Amino acid sequence: MKRILTAAVVLMTCSAAFSQAPAENTKTFSIGPAIGFGHTGIRSTAGTDVFKPNWNAGIILNYSHMKHTGLAADILWSMEGARVQSNGYETELSMQYIRVPLKFAYFFGDFEDNFRPKITIGPSLGFLLHASSDSDAPDSPKTDVTGSYNTFDIGGAASIGFNLKMGENLWLNTDFNYYTSFRPISGSQYNSNFGLRVGVAFGL
Repeated sequence: MKRILTAAVVLMTCSAAFSQAPAENTKTFSIGPAIGFGHTGIRSTAGTDVFKPNWNAGIILNYSHMKHTGLAADILWSMEGARVQSNGYETELSMQYIRVPLKFAYFFGDFEDNFRPKITIGPSLGFLLHASSDSDAPDSPKTDVTGSYNTFDIGGAASIGFNLKMGENLWLNTDFNYYTSFRPISGSQYNSNFGLRVGVAFGL
């Protein structure tokens, strides 16, 4: 973990040192709403993992003073968990998080380009709000299991995507994201999810 963080800091410092500053009329900070959809699961669960939708929505923030590098953060309400089949029955674990990905971004192309591909990487923090378990097995009512899981989750997130200029100081942000926990949420279980997030950012 320390080596990953050290490498990220060195990369950011070197990129900033050799990147070109933006033109005077280029907005360096942007903010706006975003919504995402994908698949969520938990590694090391007993049984067969099946598709469970992951929904998230919130605010995206971007800061880029250099030509190719920048920083970004999201503040999201995120619906995670897993759906597992075992012994002929299906159990669904639903977990609600406030999810805060903190990202180092690398942009391709120039400031003047309307279409700029990008890649991001960084830690993601999760704060558990609620967890419930629901099974279709007989005599298995929906149960609040919040107390069975760690209230704090941290892991690594990476994405590939693009920013598309839609107007003066207005960008469409599109990212294909992957996340995995660094620490177990309970026992030997780890969060894992991936999906598409789309947002609109307004330059300030």
